[in-house]
Amino acid sequence: MNHQRLLDFYAKLPEGTVFVRTDDILTLARARSLQERARIFDLGCGQGQAALALAQAYPSAEVIGIDISPAQIERAQRAAANQPNVRFFVSDWRDFALPSDGVDLLLATQVLQFMADEREFVEYLAAGLAANGHLLLRTLLLPDEEPGRSFVTDVMGQIIVGSVRFYSERDVTELLREVGLSRFRIDKEEMWLDALPPDQAQLLARALQQARLTLDDVQPWFWSGTISAVRR
Repeated sequence: MNHQRLLDFYAKLPEGTVFVRTDDILTLARARSLQERARIFDLGCGQGQAALALAQAYPSAEVIGIDISPAQIERAQRAAANQPNVRFFVSDWRDFALPSDGVDLLLATQVLQFMADEREFVEYLAAGLAANGHLLLRTLLLPDEEPGRSFVTDVMGQIIVGSVRFYSERDVTELLREVGLSRFRIDKEEMWLDALPPDQAQLLARALQQARLTLDDVQPWFWSGTISAVRR
């Protein structure tokens, strides 16, 4: 991963850019029956919309968000100026120690694809959870089979700046099971390819032409998903 290229990309994102709907995160969080004084951690928090929404929904909780982008964190801190139970820090996950007794809800949205060592990363996530703590890991989900797997990898590798690799639903659940997590639930959302921004639509059009495929052929291959898991 080109670290500086990634920082430059996120510094140019318009204010208000989101990678997950806050309503979706709140729905998933509320299904976990969190205690009022829960510890909530958002890794790769971007401009802080999800962390801020969680802080407002759980005013007695302690909410922390980190991101490697100073520009993103500056916006998050401005947005949270009047919300005392949420804090934001510029940090890489390797440099941020979670509480020794763990967090109750750990959110990692669209960050797995940037990890050079995905096993080290999910070990950090699992170790950071309290007993019976919940992980919400959101990522692009590849098809398990070809030709969909290679096609989605090629297209999304061009769209998502700095990505290293992508994973299928089976890949991720197996990886999380290996580090001691269980009770998996997957909430999937189809990515609507006819609503892509113009630059991304052009990338897709070229890939379709080269592969001699149509939009209808490939639409069933494109999904994002939130994989929920519990540390037992």
